[in-house]
Amino acid sequence: MPRREILGNFMGGKMTGRGKWVLLLALLTGLSACESRREVPEPEISTPAPRVVNEQAAQELSRAFWEAGEAAVSDAQGALESLERAVVTLLDSPSEDHLEAAKLAWLEAHRGFAAALPYMRVAFAPAPLQSEGRALQLALDSWPVQPGYLDTVPGYSDSGIVNDTAIDLTLANLRKQHRLTAHEEASTGFHAMEVMLWGPTGERTAGEFKAVSEGEKPEALAVNRRRELTRLIGRAMAEDMDGLARRWPATANDLSRHYLALRPAERLQQVRSAHIAVVDEELLRRLPESSESDVESPRAADSKQAMLAMLAVLRDNWVPAEGGGLAELLLDRHQAAALTQTFAQLEALMLKMEDPVELAELRQLAQARQLMEQLAGLMSGSASVPADDDEMTPVSLPPED
Repeated sequence: MPRREILGNFMGGKMTGRGKWVLLLALLTGLSACESRREVPEPEISTPAPRVVNEQAAQELSRAFWEAGEAAVSDAQGALESLERAVVTLLDSPSEDHLEAAKLAWLEAHRGFAAALPYMRVAFAPAPLQSEGRALQLALDSWPVQPGYLDTVPGYSDSGIVNDTAIDLTLANLRKQHRLTAHEEASTGFHAMEVMLWGPTGERTAGEFKAVSEGEKPEALAVNRRRELTRLIGRAMAEDMDGLARRWPATANDLSRHYLALRPAERLQQVRSAHIAVVDEELLRRLPESSESDVESPRAADSKQAMLAMLAVLRDNWVPAEGGGLAELLLDRHQAAALTQTFAQLEALMLKMEDPVELAELRQLAQARQLMEQLAGLMSGSASVPADDDEMTPVSLPPED
């Protein structure tokens, strides 16, 4: 019975005085309790329906992605082998030409590794492999690096592993020293090698690699330890990449086993998540926000080229010129068009920026950051892109009176 009807009947009754008001209070309390127990319908939340992916197309694209990753890893492996050979040549016959050749080989290998990284992030995305993948990436690409951990720096003539004779220079010991007490203490990887080839202050000369045979223990001399340390870093990098290349092929049934066990559409979702992480954790991290920001390769000044190598791989997988990329299967056509445009704008902007990237204008860095964030949003499929004006359906309005 409605509350108003109950109250009307009650007020028209014969009960008077205090008893009447006590009964009124009881009735109202009971009605409130009944109403509070009524189920309030949940508000309807509009969520977009999951995009239906063509299973056959997903199968073909996901297999092609893994094969492209194998090719990228193989290219990076070859570039690191070339770097190791260039380093050995430098140590066997130190000269400025050989030092320059080793630096060029470093640049080539660094960019090759950057191009392989978007594939590596996918391969090591499964939970059982994530710690392995993180360890491998840190072994090869840990930055920033403290140069005084490796070599002599101005004002500290006895600094670095090259002067610390308590550390036996073996590959096993070098790996143990890597990031031993701080993340800047890198003793393997690209940026440790960068310090050795360019020097802690960027003024390395070939003469600093000339062997010395004087004294009772020439192997303990800093120059000889510098030679051995540089050789070991090159060996460690090549060894790490060789191991990855052996594990990659589908015939090895190793890394590919986790990826290929997924349904084709699930593989594409794994690629999507890993590539968004590349934008968030690799590209954006390399864009300095201030003069206090860490710089990836301050001596070789190769951060911008490494970012462009990663961007090219992302673009070729999402919106390849020939069509048929990830965007075609995972995004609507407006999102795909916006993604194509964003890639083009970002790459054009970065090509105009100073190299090294930390010297770029703050306005350019902010714009690049905004475009990278836009990339991630579009890849996720969560960014809504309105239709063009010429695609809007005309609406006929009634004539005004």
